[in-house]
Amino acid sequence: MLSPLSDPLPRMDAEWSYDPVLGRFRRPSGRFMSEEAVSSLVDGRVNKLGKDLKRFTRMLVDGNITIDQWQLSVRDAIKGAHIQSVVLGYGGRKGMGAAEYGRIGQRLRAEYRYLQSFASDILAGRVSGPMALARVQLYAESIRGSYWEGNTLRKAKQGYTLMVRRLDPQAAHCDDCLRYAAQGVVAIGGLPLPGQRCECRSNCRCSVEYKRGTGLNVPV
Repeated sequence: MLSPLSDPLPRMDAEWSYDPVLGRFRRPSGRFMSEEAVSSLVDGRVNKLGKDLKRFTRMLVDGNITIDQWQLSVRDAIKGAHIQSVVLGYGGRKGMGAAEYGRIGQRLRAEYRYLQSFASDILAGRVSGPMALARVQLYAESIRGSYWEGNTLRKAKQGYTLMVRRLDPQAAHCDDCLRYAAQGVVAIGGLPLPGQRCECRSNCRCSVEYKRGTGLNVPV
């Protein structure tokens, strides 16, 4: 159940449908969506979630809500956003089973642990108001990782066996991401997904390209 402070999240899948035969996303009009258009859906949800989380945090800093109310509101908001991001990456709820939902649960449990630590830091006075506002944005950015989790599960089921990390030419990249991209084509699971095991963490703007075949470690 959503906390009283949380607005119901608009259904992300109202903005798209997925054609499993062609492996393409479509708009409600039936037109195909580019990969950039699909990514923009994730960006839009990150922005919406970030605004909500900052609103909750300002209310906490101003003394209008308790730490428990804040934590419940943040928890509810990130839960819905992570679920929707995995569903988008997977291409819809159809076909999602225990394994897919288990991955969502695993990720959410990790986020809840981070949130509990965050709340403890606020209570102990180790985090100022401005610091809290900056830190809570990371929870919004982290849903990109859930999108890539769903995307990878979908591609693996479609018979893709290889992956290559791609760098966003308009973003700054940490040494970890540069190293992952330099490894070229590897088996799916051979490299962390964007935001995993890198200094960028939830700010990572890398992407993944999936391939079929057996050629590994191909320079790109």
